[in-house]
Amino acid sequence: MSSRTAPLTTPRPKIADVAAAAGVSVPTVSKVLNGRSHVSESTRARVQQALEELDYTKRNSPSEPGLLQLVVNNFDSPWVLETMEGVEAAATRLGYTVAYTRAVNATAENWQKLREPSGNRLDGVMLLAPRQGSPLVELARTLNIPAVAIDPEGSQGLQIPSVSPASFSGALRAVSHLLELGHERIGIITGRVHSPGHGRARYAAYVAALHEAGLPVLPEFVRDGDFSIESGLRLGGELLDLPERPTAIFTGSDLQALGVMNAAGQRSLKIPGDLSIVGFDDIAQAALTSPPLTTVRQPLAQLASMAVGMLTEQIEQQGLATSAALEVATELVVRGSTAPPK
Repeated sequence: MSSRTAPLTTPRPKIADVAAAAGVSVPTVSKVLNGRSHVSESTRARVQQALEELDYTKRNSPSEPGLLQLVVNNFDSPWVLETMEGVEAAATRLGYTVAYTRAVNATAENWQKLREPSGNRLDGVMLLAPRQGSPLVELARTLNIPAVAIDPEGSQGLQIPSVSPASFSGALRAVSHLLELGHERIGIITGRVHSPGHGRARYAAYVAALHEAGLPVLPEFVRDGDFSIESGLRLGGELLDLPERPTAIFTGSDLQALGVMNAAGQRSLKIPGDLSIVGFDDIAQAALTSPPLTTVRQPLAQLASMAVGMLTEQIEQQGLATSAALEVATELVVRGSTAPPK
């Protein structure tokens, strides 16, 4: 039994009990508990009265701070670190603390220990960029731990709620930008295009944009990467060494774009004079490159905040949520790495 549970003679009221007493829905009570807007003052007052009458205590009260865990594949990406900062900020606003662990260390044994009364009272987990078929999704459901996926490698059949950037529309805008500048020989370095998820969506947008412009998709201009700077350097070099190289390259991540910039520099190619480059993510380094990188901005802070909100609502409702998949709009940020071809 959880250390939060009241004595057996006085069962701890649930959020559903508060909702029934106030004559409102469970999500409305959750909004009041988490200080959210879009609740009328009269409704808020009824909920507050029901909370007091039932002596409802939030699971993340100051005397019992709730614990959320963010599970990541690796800590070596600026994208991961920026997402961690967003999760930390959002969780702190709601009175939760955050622990971080790598996916290899997220085991049933470790989670069960954290769920024990003598543990750190783990309330819920967030899985950052889980791969397709990740066993952690099923593990969380088996252990009845509220869980949310941030930027998963595909939301179909995920079985837990998820929040992701709008990859297809963002990539479509990126390639369209290059087409509008007059580029026709446009290369792409994808990210795991053979797995369902963002790499495939960004490649599909590339194909759609070229078809819309009446241009063929040239196989020699397509490279399948893994979102890393190393793949951008290696695959970018392959594209730039073609007899008829592309005049522009769209990459599935900013790290890959940084690799392409390095490959271009090794070949004494000027950006954007000889080669235009567009990335995806808008990590902090994107604005600091020379020239600054044109890229598709993922709203990482918003993704993190939405994930924390979705998770805490599950916690307050004391049950697993349906596998809703939300997308957040992306934005093309035009900087100095793109220009019309010579």
